[in-house]
Amino acid sequence: MISHTHPRYRWYILAVAMLSYAMLTGASRLCMPVLFKQISEDLNLSVVDVGFIWGMDPLAGVFIGLPGGLLADRFGVKRTLIVLCVFAGLFGALRGLTVDFFSMAAVMFLFGLTVAAAPSIVPKATAEWFGGRQLALANALLNIAWGLGAVVASMISATVLAPAFGSWRWVMLFYGIPTAMIGLLWATTREPPAPQTTEPAESKVPFKQALSHVARLKEVWIIGIITTALWGATMGFLGYLPLYLRNIGWTPAAADSVITMFNAVNAIGVIPMTLLSNHIGSRKTVVFISALSTVLALAFLPLVNSTGVWILVIACGFLRSGASALFTVMVFEIEGVGSKYGGTATGLANSVSMLGAFLGPPLGNSFARFGDGYPFFFWAVLAALPLPLLLFVRNRTGQSHARW
Repeated sequence: MISHTHPRYRWYILAVAMLSYAMLTGASRLCMPVLFKQISEDLNLSVVDVGFIWGMDPLAGVFIGLPGGLLADRFGVKRTLIVLCVFAGLFGALRGLTVDFFSMAAVMFLFGLTVAAAPSIVPKATAEWFGGRQLALANALLNIAWGLGAVVASMISATVLAPAFGSWRWVMLFYGIPTAMIGLLWATTREPPAPQTTEPAESKVPFKQALSHVARLKEVWIIGIITTALWGATMGFLGYLPLYLRNIGWTPAAADSVITMFNAVNAIGVIPMTLLSNHIGSRKTVVFISALSTVLALAFLPLVNSTGVWILVIACGFLRSGASALFTVMVFEIEGVGSKYGGTATGLANSVSMLGAFLGPPLGNSFARFGDGYPFFFWAVLAALPLPLLLFVRNRTGQSHARW
């Protein structure tokens, strides 16, 4: 292993962070949409029930996003992620033991307490080791890892793993074990050496100080409100699309392949979209393009034929890819945040945004009683509503509050 004092050690940290993102927020989470058909038949769930279950994960994020960030700022990324990965694996595996709507909803909430905390904690590791334009690239790589995990899970969970294991329940265990073992990798990592940290090593921020400082930053709240609508629309879209395509006559393999393609082009587009924000000197412009592509894709998806569905999914997946990485970078670049308060700031923004991610799926799914395509119209309107708020977020492209 590379010595923790070696300049390249930060790339090892990034590799472990990427693996964490791939399993926690990617594979373990995104195996669910393609399995919902089997799960709903086994547990006798309605479409709205599926929406609520899918929303329990982000609902947990409402409660854990801010505490997760506070814990990372207070106790450090390493110790926090050791615990996070172990419990994510445990609760992820327990999904396979559920017997009805209530047990699945409860376990999904517990699972969400772990995976929904990851976006508040893992990016803090990159902020401790990278800065400036490299910080944007590091966060782009995190989102690529998420995309790759999601691609693999959506590709093989329903059509390969479930038939091979005999049930969707064993698929949950399959993802749970390696997720827990990632905690052992974090146990072997070291703290950043003093010259590369954002703050002196002994500077651990008390909860009250961190929360009081971050809560006064208007732009953190604005970004949280914007992402509330966008993540609500996206979570609803990802959870409902495989069911929608099956209902209009697509084969299970074809329906699952659309989600796989979306996640794949989303991963491919992260670096180009992030580099574009560096090149033009504007995070907001790229984020606006990403958000607008989501609005248009959702609005037109129920109106097009099969070829149109593929075109919209591919275009939206690529263009929206920059949003997740850049919103995180924008939070770190807010004056007064940096990596010192980064965990708390991203945690606060994520807690706000997870409320939308919880409400978006069941509210959208409830519109299915008017017609299979109506949920997409609801999510298009939801994603469009907060876009004017981007005018109140300043551009600070390339600024760094960390040394690297």
